[in-house]
This record gives sequence, structure tokens and C-alpha cells, in this order.
Amino acid sequence: MLGRQIISFSIQIDSKLFAPLVIPHTRAHAVNCPVKKKVNVCPGAGGLKKTELETPIKRGPVCPGGAAGAGAGSGQKRAILPGKVRLGFIPEEWFCFLKPMTGVTGPYFLMIGLVNFLVSKEIFVMEHEYYMGISQFIMVYYTVTKFGPKLGAYLDKEVDDFTKDLEKGRIDELNFHKNTIKEAETAIARASGQKDLMQAKKENIAVQLEAIYRERAMLVYQRVRGRLEYHVRKQRSINRVKQKWMVQWILDNVERSITADFKKRAMESAIRQLTTLANQIPKK
Repeated sequence: MLGRQIISFSIQIDSKLFAPLVIPHTRAHAVNCPVKKKVNVCPGAGGLKKTELETPIKRGPVCPGGAAGAGAGSGQKRAILPGKVRLGFIPEEWFCFLKPMTGVTGPYFLMIGLVNFLVSKEIFVMEHEYYMGISQFIMVYYTVTKFGPKLGAYLDKEVDDFTKDLEKGRIDELNFHKNTIKEAETAIARASGQKDLMQAKKENIAVQLEAIYRERAMLVYQRVRGRLEYHVRKQRSINRVKQKWMVQWILDNVERSITADFKKRAMESAIRQLTTLANQIPKK
């Protein structure tokens, strides 16, 4: 920024100072520009022909010292990384611009001559503040170069520790939420298992009731069967007693009705039948 202000201020004072340097370079570029050739290709168009482009593409930097990250034809408005500089503040494009006309060391001698011109013509006045600024610059430069790396490493370490603490807190919170999700899923599974548990309990109670019902039904069956068997045995005993007394009563009545004459005739009839049967048996 300071170099640009110096050059603009110098051009306002004497514009003919830089005219011999700019005009030949402009003429050389107009003659040697790749766009004037038959291929009709410009380096700022990313190597594409103008006839192939439906819409104009923003030309990238031609000089290798251009801003890094702003590729040719990318249409990027702002570079990701700053451009290359020399001596900490002079853009590389200025050296690329002056190199074909002044050589490699020309820009440095140009700066020395420009500074000498500004100082000799008292355009750039050196007062007490100037030397104080130089002293402060030397002190700041020494402090930065001497303690800057250590301070940077310390601050980087603090930043890393702070970042690690934040990352650790984030990971802990993430793990906490993951564990909460797992516990919630386990609780959901347990809650859904309560339905199966209640159904199993209901089935168990139903089985117990069925077993008690069957046990009591068997007990009723045994009691009823025992009573029926009792009545059957009782009836059989009554029938036997009745039959016995009936037979005895019949025999008694028959014996009472048989007389002595009837007994005699029955005995004679039986003897005759036995004799007849004995006569019918063949003799050997």
C-alpha cells in the first residue's frame, strides 16, 4: 500500500518518469499476446478458445506471482490465499512487470533510486519521529523474531488445550446423549416386553385355573363314581338277600305242600326211571 501511494504520488509530480518503462512493455504485449495468434487462446481464459465460450470467463492472473487459489477462468472473486510478496509488502507482480525491462536486480535499484530521489528532494522528510519509528521497528522486529516463535508456540498450545477441552466436552456430551438413547431404547424394549410378560402371566393363571378345574372335576368324578358303586353294591346285596329269602320261602312252601302219598309215588316213579335207564345200558 505504501509503495502504491509513493508511485501514484510520483506520477502526479512527474508522469513522464514512468512513461518510458510502461509504453515499450505495452507495445511488446500487444505484439506477443497469445490472443492475436490463430489459436485465439488467452491464458486468462483457462486455455479455452473464445469461440468455445458461451459466456465470458473472468481472466486469471498471467504472472506466476499472482494470488494462489484464484485459478485461471475460475470466476472466483477473492483468492483463498494472498499473493506472493517480496520484502514483506511489495507484490510479486511488480517484479514480474519490471523484470523484462530492467532485469532481475532492476526493481531493487529502482526502489533505491526512488527513495534517494524522494529523500534528496525532501518529498519524504526524515524528522525525529522517523528515527523513533525505525528504532521502534527494530525493537518490534527483534521482539517478534526472538520471542514470537515461543509466544506463538505457547499460544498455539493454549489454543490446542482449549480446543481439546471443547472437543472433549463435545465428545462427552455426545457419548452422554448416545448412552441416553441406548437407555431409552432399552426402556422401550422393556416396556414392549411388559405386554408379553402380562400375556404370559395371564396364560399362567389360565393354566393354573384349568389345572384346578380338572383336579376338582376328577374329585367330583371319583366321589360320584364311589356313590354310584355304593348304590350298585347296595342294590346287589338287597337283590341277593331278596333272592335268598325268596328261594327259601319257595322251598318251605313246596315242602309244606308235599304229602306222604305224593312222596311215595314220587319215589316209585324215580325208581322205575332208574331201572329203565339201567336196562337200557348195554352190557359188556
